Amino acid sequence: MYGAETEESLRRSVAVSAATRLRLSADFGSLSIRPSSGRTVDVEAHFRGDPPTRREFDRMLHDFSLKLTQQGSEVSVEAVFVHGWEPLLSFLIDGGLFSAGHSMCHDWHCLIYSRWLDEVEIRVAVPRQFDSNLTTSGGGIAVSQMKGEVTAHTSGGWLRFDRVEGRINATTSGGGIDLLGVTGKSSVHTSGGWIRVSDTSGDVDASTSGGWISIDTASGRIKAHTSGGSINARAISGPLDVSTSGGGVTAALIAQPREECRLSTSGGWINLSLPADAHVDLDASTSGGGVTTDFPVPRAGDHNDHTLRASLNGGGPLVYLHTSGGSIHIRRAGGI
Repeated sequence: MYGAETEESLRRSVAVSAATRLRLSADFGSLSIRPSSGRTVDVEAHFRGDPPTRREFDRMLHDFSLKLTQQGSEVSVEAVFVHGWEPLLSFLIDGGLFSAGHSMCHDWHCLIYSRWLDEVEIRVAVPRQFDSNLTTSGGGIAVSQMKGEVTAHTSGGWLRFDRVEGRINATTSGGGIDLLGVTGKSSVHTSGGWIRVSDTSGDVDASTSGGWISIDTASGRIKAHTSGGSINARAISGPLDVSTSGGGVTAALIAQPREECRLSTSGGWINLSLPADAHVDLDASTSGGGVTTDFPVPRAGDHNDHTLRASLNGGGPLVYLHTSGGSIHIRRAGGI
């Protein structure tokens, strides 16, 4: 056995003038996009693994195709393994899936190098103001400090967007999502992970089929849904519409609601904090607990153990709260 961890990179670069968009497609591996210092697109494919022989590592490098082309306003990057694929059944018989939990498989074929290949990362530097369309079948995607529209999809990894100025449309079938310091409108979905939103000023539409959602400091419109976890939303100053089928909802609004807000859950509690001087029309109900509040409730309101409908501080935009399986508490000022 060769028995030595081996690392190596392949690099490509092209000068751009009129180009404004990157299209990147990768067989497998994580993708990283960041600003370059000039008008160039620089691509680095980085590999790390513990191959049985140096010859096997070189064979993998030779089999990897990294194409960088420019046509009109678009720069295209294609990163694929050409010949290193084995039918899934043969790979199973050879013990590939059991010797490497990170095995790279799709379309009923597996990459033979994934028995020992630990990391494939495609790192791209582009001009800061650049749109991106990014796809990988087996890794995470990270975009940082960019200005432009981002479309991203991964079939098996996380998504991270850090200080991006522009619209984001992103999906993953198997990982968590981070939106950090994003100023554009964002639409994100994961079928198997959590979603974390922090310090955003753009509108956010976020959904997950299998994890929790955390929102901290957001001033745009927030719409969020999870089928499998709790929602925690703090320091919210914009309209809020959140729902969960599998947990509780905790939220703190730090500004007077400008529009209707809705919080609902089929399986947990709702704890909501409002500014002491917030003027809203409250409609809160639960099928499986009680409704309590720190706010003074007008006598004209409808208030019993399971329902609270009242105009707080003279009334205003609707705040709708409903749970089928827990209690509701509305706190005044101070947060949660």
